Amino acid sequence: MKEKKIKISVITTYYNDENTILYAIESVHSQILTDDYEIEHVIVNDCSTDNSETYVNKYLELKKFVSPNIIYKHVKTKKNLGCGGARKFGISKGTGQFFMFLDADDYYMNTNFVFNAANTIINENADIVEYGIKFNYPDGTSKYLGAQEKIIIENNKKYALELLFNNGIIRFNVWSKIYTKQIVKSYPYSTERTYEDIRTIPYWVSNANKIIIIPTAEINYRANENSIIRTNKIETRLGTVKALCELMDTMPEECRWDIYERALIDLTIVLHGHTSNDEGFNEMSQYNTKMLSKLMPDKYKDITYNIEDEANK
Repeated sequence: MKEKKIKISVITTYYNDENTILYAIESVHSQILTDDYEIEHVIVNDCSTDNSETYVNKYLELKKFVSPNIIYKHVKTKKNLGCGGARKFGISKGTGQFFMFLDADDYYMNTNFVFNAANTIINENADIVEYGIKFNYPDGTSKYLGAQEKIIIENNKKYALELLFNNGIIRFNVWSKIYTKQIVKSYPYSTERTYEDIRTIPYWVSNANKIIIIPTAEINYRANENSIIRTNKIETRLGTVKALCELMDTMPEECRWDIYERALIDLTIVLHGHTSNDEGFNEMSQYNTKMLSKLMPDKYKDITYNIEDEANK
């Protein structure tokens, strides 16, 4: 009886990415595997309106028989779901023992990445393996983001979440890791249209018994100059803190200070030296009050101030 292959499901979603999607797909197609491994590349069209779908179909028609170790599933959502919803849809189509993610405007830098990632998570008996990225700025410069040495976190949820919230060694990016199927299925991917990673990754990390962090850059990430992160920084900071604020209600209580410390990065920028007349101040003040009410229920009213409190006097 033929032995069953080890299958890695790679999820790529796209929406109007005609200029980059084929680079992403080609970087998966170029992966070198031994005969006992195979990649199931789930490519999700989130109702694109440009030529992306045509380009993908033509590419897959040319390549589908070239590599026997790569299976393509090109699927389409019934309506535009946004990145989170499209990823959740892609996960539902994946059948691998392991899952990886690749955005349509990024690509894998090394042809042995998937094979090495799968070997690492299997041989180390890990639940998640994290990798570094090459971060490319719109001005053409780039830098390495990731750990400087190999880190092993085993049966230490608190430490793992500290590395996520406070150190950035574990990143909120869904696509910088390989996961077991059990981890991906342990918490449904957020279908929120923004900051979906912040609403998902902490749960996957907290559900993992063993996490390995590898100090090599494997993913080429393009910083989109038209993204909300770069076109509206106040909205970005508000969105980040809102997502972190939501985690306060559902993450383990011992992690609340770690969450708040991460939120302070954005809270401080919007609140410090500003007044209620400045953009985002009142909303951020409300998030700050809500989080402090969880951390210091008996004292928070003495150290916070809300413009709404003043108005209700």
